[in-house]
Amino acid sequence: MLQILDSMCILLAKSEQKHFSYTKKMLDQSGLELSPGQLVVLYSLFAKDNISISELSKSVLLDNSTLTGLIDRLEKAGFVMRIDTPKDRRSYQIILTEKAKNHKSTILQVMEQIENKMLEGSSEAEIIMFRSILQRILINFSG
Repeated sequence: MLQILDSMCILLAKSEQKHFSYTKKMLDQSGLELSPGQLVVLYSLFAKDNISISELSKSVLLDNSTLTGLIDRLEKAGFVMRIDTPKDRRSYQIILTEKAKNHKSTILQVMEQIENKMLEGSSEAEIIMFRSILQRILINFSG
């Protein structure tokens, strides 16, 4: 008899639902007032700040329209700013504010706690394999 979690598609979807809920709970407890989607954007900006929305879109694997909403909310919360690009009046750069820089260590700590919980009980070899499989899934659905 088939069980619902016999399906890799359903298992992955349900795991992501649990991961999302846990991430949201951890962010709520941190007092940062960030959503999981905003967390992804900030994480990317911590790696490379002062970039165009197109560059950021590629970095976070989101389309510009989805990303614009996240940036709007991050800007309203004081984590990022849009700066006009002198060479092109139609475009702008996304930069981290002092608030975001001041909360960077807390944000990264929350992310580490989430990752530790997610991978609890896994060996280093399993973690390497899991990362490889997730990367392969992204590649398979990206083309």
